[in-house]
Amino acid sequence: MHKLKKILVLAFALFMFPQAVYANENEPLPLESEFSILIDANTGHVLHEVNMHGRAYPASITKVMTALLLLESGHDMATPIVHSHQAIATVMPWHSGLAYVDEYLTVEEALYAIMLDSANDTSNAIAEFLGTNMENFARMMTIRAHQLGATNTNFTNSHGLWEEDHFTTAYDITLIMREALRHEKFREVIATQRFAMPPIEDEQEYNPIYNTNRALFPTSQHFNPDIVGGKTGFTNNSRHTLVSYGERGDMELITVILSAEHRDGIYNDTKALMDFGFGQFTRHTAFSAHDFTRTVDLVQRSAEGVLIIGNIDVYAENDVVLSLPNDFNVQNITTEVFLPNRVAAPVARDFVVGRVSLMYEGDVLAEIPLLAAQNGPQLNVQELSALFPCMATGFIDYFANDYYDNLPITNLIVNVSIAAAGTLVFGLMILRFLRFSSARRKRVIRRHQRYRGYGSAATYKPSASDLKFKYRYK
Repeated sequence: MHKLKKILVLAFALFMFPQAVYANENEPLPLESEFSILIDANTGHVLHEVNMHGRAYPASITKVMTALLLLESGHDMATPIVHSHQAIATVMPWHSGLAYVDEYLTVEEALYAIMLDSANDTSNAIAEFLGTNMENFARMMTIRAHQLGATNTNFTNSHGLWEEDHFTTAYDITLIMREALRHEKFREVIATQRFAMPPIEDEQEYNPIYNTNRALFPTSQHFNPDIVGGKTGFTNNSRHTLVSYGERGDMELITVILSAEHRDGIYNDTKALMDFGFGQFTRHTAFSAHDFTRTVDLVQRSAEGVLIIGNIDVYAENDVVLSLPNDFNVQNITTEVFLPNRVAAPVARDFVVGRVSLMYEGDVLAEIPLLAAQNGPQLNVQELSALFPCMATGFIDYFANDYYDNLPITNLIVNVSIAAAGTLVFGLMILRFLRFSSARRKRVIRRHQRYRGYGSAATYKPSASDLKFKYRYK
């Protein structure tokens, strides 16, 4: 149930920020890259984008997904990951040299190896460690991406070296990056400038590796104090790529740059997007979970109908804090609550029973799931009898006064009424037919008496031929 709730909350959180809210602020930026996007890391709101759904090749930022699956596997950080001959041989020109055949790195060391040094051989070793082979692991990567909403992504390897069927979009990478940022270890790794790897073979000294993200180093011309971390990438086909996570005050942003012609371009475009986001937007609390209180009836169906057996409290799990343009008036946001008057037992605690929609000029800014605050179990026959004493006499006053809830009883009454009316009409028709037949019989007898000279109707017993008498006299 907790996992389902988490998935639902995540699903409600992933939506496109309506253009109407920030249309005046979203001026074209002088960007070099072909694909780019800027989002609020907390809500997933898209604050700026250029061709964000266009198909592109991610290069080594693929390793964000590799790292995510390694973290989600739940292995201890000290678990060894052996580097096989296959893991190294398939990427020999790009072999990192951090481990050789049959040597291993721990899970923690492997994370630093792929996210800082972009080690392709270690990425292969992780694929074999988690998926047995690259084909299985690539399938795992793609399935997980689609679960996150990154449905325009397909992975064929764990390192990002170019393959025709290995593609993604700028928007999809933000979804994967957001999920990875939920892991504190991932945040720690991508923010690290230097990490000491253990000695290999007969070496005695530790081997330092450095982060390929120049924005983290104060001595670099591309240093950006707002950047916490990220991942770079490059191949001849994909060109330069970069996904970055930045913080300023209480705002957290994610940028993705794909297909930049020059290395400087990924840093310049990232800075332009980050400055735009931090400079033009402010975080506002658009919905306070603490101020929301609701109660709904808990009902249970029985032979007597739909009975109200209690009520349950409903709550919203989180506040909604939106990144809105600086001059935006948060009072213009309206709230719509979608919550039934009653829910049917049994209901488990934290079960989603409704939602709240935050609206602006007809557009949905956010949807917050409403959850049951406690369990609402069904009652057995004895408990129902104790709660409703009138049930013993077959009469109940404590029913839910709702046409649709009592539809079976309503249908029974209607059906019985229709059947009774039909029977009555049919009976009246039979009676009328019998009366008509008796009157006709008497008319025939009187006519026979008149024309054949019988004395009285009381002594006349017509034969079968008499009843077929055809008038011959005028």
